[in-house]
Amino acid sequence: MKFLVAFSSPKRSGKTVEIAAAYAKAMSAEMIILRVIPDPREVGIVAQLIASDRPAEKAKSQLSKVVDELTEQGIKATSDLRIGQVARTIMTAAAEHNADMLFVGTVKHTGSGFSVTPRDPIVSYLVENCPISICLVKRDPDEETATGTAT
Repeated sequence: MKFLVAFSSPKRSGKTVEIAAAYAKAMSAEMIILRVIPDPREVGIVAQLIASDRPAEKAKSQLSKVVDELTEQGIKATSDLRIGQVARTIMTAAAEHNADMLFVGTVKHTGSGFSVTPRDPIVSYLVENCPISICLVKRDPDEETATGTAT
């Protein structure tokens, strides 16, 4: 069994990785930690002008650390770094890795409870279009500011 985990940063994705790891341990599943960096050519002219290799290098470092931590826990884990349109690239990676389940973090929007709305367009797109099962991991945006990391 293979689990694909959409990863954005250690703070934002910590809880998602933690939940996926618990399931991976229980089911002897492999984890693929996926980070998609938006293509600056698709984002706009300002992004193109300030684009550098720094985001990719930082992402590689973060992914490597997460994979090392998972491996220390006895979980078979690899990483995948891609550049492209985030939601579509996640779905492409899921198909290419033959993933059985996708783990995605989403945010509780203050005042409106948990929802999959246009406020979270990537998650909304994945819920509507992804051909495999999705586990949405809710995190409260206040968790990051209160503790420094998502729990």
